[in-house]
Amino acid sequence: MMTLLAFGASWLGAVWYWRANNRVPATDDLVLYLLVLPLALLAVFWLGQKIYRAISAPAAGAATVDAAAQSVAPAEPARGPSLSLVAAAVRAPHGVSPAELSATLADDSPRPELDPELIDAYGYPIMSARIADLDTEVLRAEMSDWLTTNALPSNFSDEQWRALSAGSEVVAELSGHLAGHAQLEAHAGHIAQREPSPLPMLQLHPVWPPEWKPEQRQATTLWFRHLAIQAGWPEDRITAAPERGAADTEAGTVLARLLSNEPPALALVVACGSHIGADSVESMDNATALFNPNHPQGRIPGEGAAGLLLADAAQAKLLAYGAELPQLLAMSSGQLPHSADTSKRSSAELLQELSAKALLGAGREASSIALIAADTDHRTSRVMELMGVVSASTPQLDPGVDVLSVGASCGSCGGVTWLTALALARQEAENRNAAILCISNLDPFRRYVAVIGPAVAVPV
Repeated sequence: MMTLLAFGASWLGAVWYWRANNRVPATDDLVLYLLVLPLALLAVFWLGQKIYRAISAPAAGAATVDAAAQSVAPAEPARGPSLSLVAAAVRAPHGVSPAELSATLADDSPRPELDPELIDAYGYPIMSARIADLDTEVLRAEMSDWLTTNALPSNFSDEQWRALSAGSEVVAELSGHLAGHAQLEAHAGHIAQREPSPLPMLQLHPVWPPEWKPEQRQATTLWFRHLAIQAGWPEDRITAAPERGAADTEAGTVLARLLSNEPPALALVVACGSHIGADSVESMDNATALFNPNHPQGRIPGEGAAGLLLADAAQAKLLAYGAELPQLLAMSSGQLPHSADTSKRSSAELLQELSAKALLGAGREASSIALIAADTDHRTSRVMELMGVVSASTPQLDPGVDVLSVGASCGSCGGVTWLTALALARQEAENRNAAILCISNLDPFRRYVAVIGPAVAVPV
């Protein structure tokens, strides 16, 4: 509009001046009045706008800060409930434990590679993040017999068997942490005397890939329950969370629900999934969502499993035998108005708000954050959104050293990717004895921010 106005005013004014004075313009007049003059007007307008913004921005910023301080300071809320992160387990393309994966991401920054088996619609190999030594044959034989004995369906695809193999290892490892519970012997004595058990009810919360069918989810839940019982947890003290539809495909929804529940609480949250298969690649390719040279903003298939063992203060004290455990201090969530996959311009505003809210709920300052773990992958929209939080909220962090992006190294695998990031955050919080910010922005709409750290604030 300003360009049209500048050129329109200059040209109309020049023509009127020449006609009023009965003058025939020379070449110099044409260049001066029809080109140089409107460009000069635009330059003056642009320069004036820059000067005005430079003068008015500090005053506006100071007024905003004062207003925010006046509105926030009197009503600062008390810290909400927290849960102890007793243990974490992962099976990922670059590590079979949180410690190994964290060290690999920090030192080597590995990236997905060309898959040795999978190809796209044009016959070219695709990029993937595959667990190279994942053996499904042993689990398939054992679980198939168990499913048949219990009259449960066993119609799993090759991709699902890969997911189940990784998930079963995670559940078995976390269940092993419960085998030394101080009250297991007391439980047996109480049962013999027909008295109430002193053990809490272990809540099993699987986080499912959205494409799995209900009967497959039910069969796998019962299998995971069977693994926990095999590890030594009493059969009558374990329960599986009921199906809640699409909410069970988001680890953040499950964790938020656990934070809001009343104690006593002892929960095992596990997610497993695999997109390493022809069916998943074809589905992503047909939806124009697969990474390739023609679509560099597509997703890279990944696979793996991750799990967290959480407990309230009373149960954590018994399980840890007095050791200090990292805490899930606070969580916040929100939803973008438009899909991040289709938005032409990425914005970190929502993530910044959620980070501030989570830090306030955890009773931590942004300056105390020692590291950020995120499920962010390679896509520009996700990377710019994450970097917006780093630069605005935690400028003390070095993006190349203090930010671990699980998705960029391990590919995209739904709820598994963020649960893996949470496991890394727990590992780093324990190693550094400091607060860690954990961010989820892999989903097109949903955003989650969690704060994990020591129970008592520790200076960085």
